[in-house]
Amino acid sequence: MAHKILLDTDIGSDIDDAVCLAYLLAQPECDLLGITTVTGEPLLRARLASALCHAAGRDIPIYPGAANPLIIAQRQTSATQAARLDRWSHTTDFPIFRRIRRLESDP
Repeated sequence: MAHKILLDTDIGSDIDDAVCLAYLLAQPECDLLGITTVTGEPLLRARLASALCHAAGRDIPIYPGAANPLIIAQRQTSATQAARLDRWSHTTDFPIFRRIRRLESDP
């Protein structure tokens, strides 16, 4: 039986989250329901997660989240690993943006 998982990640600053995502994508017993990206530059972080999903041949919903923490000071202002995104296929149009466009076109 597959384990249902939602990955909330700050991928893009250190290698740990990228390794975690690659591991989850390779596990047949993992039902990865979605990925949320948070902290500085969440959209770039979402694109990084998308690049890993594309490389693994998986279509996982990805939702960029909040850029700033709610309670503590910001510690990761940038997704430094995103500098290499131009070398990888990745999504730039995430589900939340499609939903916003749909709501704007039909209020």
